[in-house]
Amino acid sequence: MSRSEQEGYRTLGWIINRSEQGLFLVVADEVVQEEIVRVYRHGAVEIYDHKRHPGAYSFQVLQEWVTGCPEAKAFMIANLQLAVQTEESLRRLNFSRDMLEGLGKNFIFLITPQGDDRLAVGAYDLYSFVKLRVRFPGYRYGKEERLPGVSDQQIEESGWGSEGSKQKLAEAYDLVEQAAEEKDKTHYHESEKLLLRARDIMEKILGPEHLELVKTDDDLACVYERQGRYEEAETLCERSLQIRKRVLGEDHPDTASSYNDLAYLYSRQGEYQKAEELYKRSLQISEKVLGEDHPDTATSYNNLAGVYESQGKYQKAEELYKKGLQIRARVLGEDHSATATSYNDLAYVYSSQGKYQKAEELYKKSLRISEKVLGGDHPSIAMSYNDLAYVYSSQGKYQKAEELYKKSLRINEKVFGEDHLNTAMSYNDLAGIYERQEECQKAEKLYKKSLQIRERVLGEDHPSTATGYNDLAHVYSSRGEYQKAGGLYEKSLRIIKDALGEDHPFTAASYSDLAGVYKSLGKYQKAEELYKKSLQIREKVLGEDHLDTATSYNGLAEVYFQQSKYDIALSYSFKAYKIFINILGLEHPHTQIIFKNLEKTYSKWDPQGDLNLWLKEKMKG
Repeated sequence: MSRSEQEGYRTLGWIINRSEQGLFLVVADEVVQEEIVRVYRHGAVEIYDHKRHPGAYSFQVLQEWVTGCPEAKAFMIANLQLAVQTEESLRRLNFSRDMLEGLGKNFIFLITPQGDDRLAVGAYDLYSFVKLRVRFPGYRYGKEERLPGVSDQQIEESGWGSEGSKQKLAEAYDLVEQAAEEKDKTHYHESEKLLLRARDIMEKILGPEHLELVKTDDDLACVYERQGRYEEAETLCERSLQIRKRVLGEDHPDTASSYNDLAYLYSRQGEYQKAEELYKRSLQISEKVLGEDHPDTATSYNNLAGVYESQGKYQKAEELYKKGLQIRARVLGEDHSATATSYNDLAYVYSSQGKYQKAEELYKKSLRISEKVLGGDHPSIAMSYNDLAYVYSSQGKYQKAEELYKKSLRINEKVFGEDHLNTAMSYNDLAGIYERQEECQKAEKLYKKSLQIRERVLGEDHPSTATGYNDLAHVYSSRGEYQKAGGLYEKSLRIIKDALGEDHPFTAASYSDLAGVYKSLGKYQKAEELYKKSLQIREKVLGEDHLDTATSYNGLAEVYFQQSKYDIALSYSFKAYKIFINILGLEHPHTQIIFKNLEKTYSKWDPQGDLNLWLKEKMKG
């Protein structure tokens, strides 16, 4: 991104955030206008696009639109050039200058350079009243055209002729839109079929390496990922990346997007080092081409932060989330859904470290923005309720958490219906809060309800369904029904190993859960074997200083304690304690649990010893 483009976004951020009222003009070609509209959608600014509402300029139409949005202070009118094609429309715009000013709002008109020239001549009174004129140069990424052309030979080979090909392409785009709707309903098989039909048409007309076909492949990869078909998704993402590098070059935002998609797939499969490498490459391109003050660069910071977070590198994650937040607040404004997401992400990092007051404050801020921008019954609001509920639950404020989980469930049932994965997640979250309050019957009922939806929508062999078996097994385990629990844990483990492989954090968690059942049954050798398997995966994938790795150390310590092997138990217990205290601090409830285990083990190992003195010496090492 050039310096003037960065300045443009900063100026728009100032207008939306700071300006009280006035007329502002943004000069940008249609491609850049499309990006600006995408960036500021779901924010504090209301958007009227003359591409979607064709017709000559009318102050009455504009006034009715503004009056219908009484809370908004900033209004963006995109593609104004389409509404001022005639002398009459220019005169009407010019005449409405004082009336626009009288509305007491910020008006940001987006117009092409050619339209700007017409405006300067045909609507001089309004033009002279403009407080600020912001110019965005058209994007040039080193290629003259974004899309390679379609040759006459390709049209001939398709068998549909010129007009027939246009109609078939229109049909393909309709199929892609239908596929997106089916995906949102979690109808993944239907979505896949529609995309494959669209892909077949596009390939015949456009050829196998056309960028429009690549976009469809990206959509298909997303559907495969949702179904847990990671290898197929990875193949498509790798193909998309290679084509974009060939056609657009390495330093192009769409190439950065392909690195991003592939990184996400690696992250989902627990391959964090690979994901980190690709997210860094995506970020380098965004910083170079778009600049630091671009919303897409902010997204790149966020994505890389997410990988650090998954690896327990909370300081690095926090630093990058803050960077992303600063850009979004500056460029998009406080009242934008993306800014709310940044507050949410940062809150999660604080929550993971047990900094619940900070997390609660940011979750509430995110929720207020989302409610203001998106309205009460939006899925993002449901997610915000969930996040805030989790913080309350972590602090033992179960009534508050239950209330918010129920609010989230009501929204998801209303928006998506009962047979949707979002609703299944809400049943699951509410079940979890009942389980924490030892209301096991209520928890079991909701876990089963959630599991049935997952089995119906995703099938039995999906990692999310495996998680459902796991959650239900946990209820049985807490009631002492270890045979039932063991059967479900083993089922979950088989699915996760088949879907994600041996070296995945979810597989490690499944080994650990199953080990817990064997420990409760007094089968300590089997429990030890499974805890060690879990530990090997976590040390390899997450590293030795991760909380999940510490949980494996603690599990092994408990198994050795039960077998009176106090020296080995103490060694593992101390390892777990050191990680928890370094990440969560001494006062965190989880650290206190680990400390009690350590205290118990030490008293058996050296009944006359001084634990605090021993700890002081060990911590020095």
